[in-house]
Amino acid sequence: MKYSLRNILLFTLLSASALIWSVTAYVSYRLTRDEVVKLFDAELAQSAHALYSFVGHLLYEGSLNELWDLDSPEKILTHSTFNSKYTQKIAFQLISKTEGLILRSRTAPVKPMTDSLNGFTKMEIDGYLWHVFSISDDKDEYIIHVGQRDDVRRELKDEIVSHLIKPLLFSLPFLGVVIGLIVRRALKPVNRLTQQLARREANYLKPLSTRHLPTEIVPVVEEINTLFLQLEKAFENERRFTADASHELKTPLAGLLTQAQVAMKTSDEGMRQQALGRIEQAVKRMTNMVQQLLTFSRIESDPTYLNKQYVELSREVIQIIAELEPEAHKKQISMSFEHNSVAYVKVNVPLIGILIRNILDNAVKYTPRGGKIVISLTQRQALELCVEDSGPGIAIEQYDDAYKRFYRCIETANKVQGTGLGLSMVQRISLLHDAELHMDKSRFGGLKLAVLFPLLPEANPVKNIKNVKKQLFGNIID
Repeated sequence: MKYSLRNILLFTLLSASALIWSVTAYVSYRLTRDEVVKLFDAELAQSAHALYSFVGHLLYEGSLNELWDLDSPEKILTHSTFNSKYTQKIAFQLISKTEGLILRSRTAPVKPMTDSLNGFTKMEIDGYLWHVFSISDDKDEYIIHVGQRDDVRRELKDEIVSHLIKPLLFSLPFLGVVIGLIVRRALKPVNRLTQQLARREANYLKPLSTRHLPTEIVPVVEEINTLFLQLEKAFENERRFTADASHELKTPLAGLLTQAQVAMKTSDEGMRQQALGRIEQAVKRMTNMVQQLLTFSRIESDPTYLNKQYVELSREVIQIIAELEPEAHKKQISMSFEHNSVAYVKVNVPLIGILIRNILDNAVKYTPRGGKIVISLTQRQALELCVEDSGPGIAIEQYDDAYKRFYRCIETANKVQGTGLGLSMVQRISLLHDAELHMDKSRFGGLKLAVLFPLLPEANPVKNIKNVKKQLFGNIID
């Protein structure tokens, strides 16, 4: 299922932001309302104490009666030098124990707000709930009530909270726009990489640049570059395989065509049989060469050939010797196998079979009739597989060239049929197994080819073999 990383980021970030904003706003709303209530109560108490101090001072000076007309039925303090929407939110009453209500604010009721002499109380007057703080003098002759209607208080709380919440509410769309811009900017490298890959030609496999890329994308680009290198190597192997095959098949195909034309046109039965025989030899040679080319290509490109397991190398050698024994018997070649220990190595079985078969097949091909081939398997610092023959050998100056693809020694190229790929494959398989190849003159005058395999990690050969057998056969072998 396809999905958009940009949409996922936008949805998750916006959803998380909205959720966090909602929780924060709700918590802020509750806390603010509680704090506003406490602030209003503190304001009532502070106002009451301020009036108490003021009235006490006037009483001390004896000028309290000059501020209002005790005969006025309203007893309302009308003088005001400051007018604000918050000035009418708090009401107060000054009550004398002997004379009753002697002074009140315009918003205060006529009857006393509460019967309490000190502290906070709640009282319902004329259908309104009042929050009142009262304070009286020591003799309880004068009582000051400072109050606030509950509906006015709720109105103030809602107004204050709305002033706090509205900016957060208005900021949410801007937050969404900012998140969108940030996500878009953050994904720009991905978009550039996508465009860069889209503009590429199919055969352009140069590595992508990792400059100006975030660290999270660099591993992806590096893996893509690794894939490009593998593809380029695979394409190069394919091109080389095609070039090698076309180069090597050109001459045999031309000869095959010539022999086929001779067989078709001649009326001499002997010449026709000779041409057909040459055709058969050419087909066999081409078949062998194609098989070698395909094997070599598979070695270089197929990762399944890298799977390794523990095997007893002597068994593999004996199996290949048995396969090549009939060909050696035809040429009356003496083949012997010498080994002094049971040696296990961790290898890829098909590849090791190809390696041993190519070495022994070359020895059988180039050893003359009545010759000798000695195969030995010895364990020293490494496990050494050595093949010596009594053939013509290879000159020292040609040792390095002998491992090149399609290289054949001039002295033997016309005497023995071959493709020049055997030793090249042997070298490649040796590299895949961290083995070393050594070429030298044999004690019989021909070629000596040694393959040195690294030993298994365990130092004790007996313990090593026992452990390998347990891995191969489980607990059956003790």
